[in-house]
Amino acid sequence: MRTLRSASKLVSSLAERNYLSIGQVVNFLRGAYPDLSNSKIRFLEDEGLITPHRTPKGYRQYSKEDVDRLEVILHLQKTRYMPLNVIKQKLDNATDLSTLAFEVGLLSDLPMKAEPKETKQKLHPIEDIPDLLGVEISFIRALADNDLIRIVRSPQNRDLVDGRDFEIIRLCSELNRFHIEPRNLRQYVSAANRESAMFEQVLIGMLGMDSSDDERDAKLERAFNKLHDLTDGVRTALLKNRVFESLNAVVDDADLDTIDDEINRAEKAQLKPHRPTQESLPVESRPVSSSKAASRKRIR
Repeated sequence: MRTLRSASKLVSSLAERNYLSIGQVVNFLRGAYPDLSNSKIRFLEDEGLITPHRTPKGYRQYSKEDVDRLEVILHLQKTRYMPLNVIKQKLDNATDLSTLAFEVGLLSDLPMKAEPKETKQKLHPIEDIPDLLGVEISFIRALADNDLIRIVRSPQNRDLVDGRDFEIIRLCSELNRFHIEPRNLRQYVSAANRESAMFEQVLIGMLGMDSSDDERDAKLERAFNKLHDLTDGVRTALLKNRVFESLNAVVDDADLDTIDDEINRAEKAQLKPHRPTQESLPVESRPVSSSKAASRKRIR
């Protein structure tokens, strides 16, 4: 989604003006929606799907939220062929526009809401999780059964969920939308167990002797993030290569034959003996015709 993905031109324009004119909105979105026009945007306003700000003189002004909402509408029309009344109902029922954009395929990443520090460090009764995160208790137990999170048992036999696992729960919940179940994610638990040992060895050597816990925690966070970015880049590149090769057959036999032929021709050209042309010979070494030789003798 252009606007929710923070396209630099749109963000900078909005930062300077706070609002865009209807013509500017059309120009920003026309690349993805060639049929978009001023009249279509006005029609969507008449239907109650968007409500731009109006100047005292009646000119329409569109905020970033207006443009985001408009792109969701256009996307649903283009890809889902939804009637406007259904789109309006979907928008009215959505609690968060970014989440709706992700659900309909307009965003590749779901914006994650950061939890307060006190929430992360707290143990929560499992019965409270549906209200906190919007997932079912059975899903939480499935995550625990597959070692993705840990359920803590209190002295009075209450099941508690660690707030530090909230991010994992949210991510797994979103993966579940793609029919990737907790049991399918056990491979990542094994990978995390292996990688954690490598990370620990590297980080212990990087931390050294710090004067305070806060300084140590900040240094640990920075070092971990750097290591994670690098190893995640390798992992992502490897995974993408495997998937794309499998699905698209990027390299096939015909390609290999062509490459072999090109390399063979290049090697033969390099091995072929070089015969200097007449133009490449020094003047003294060039052959002289008989008439020219005779004239040279007469001159002497």
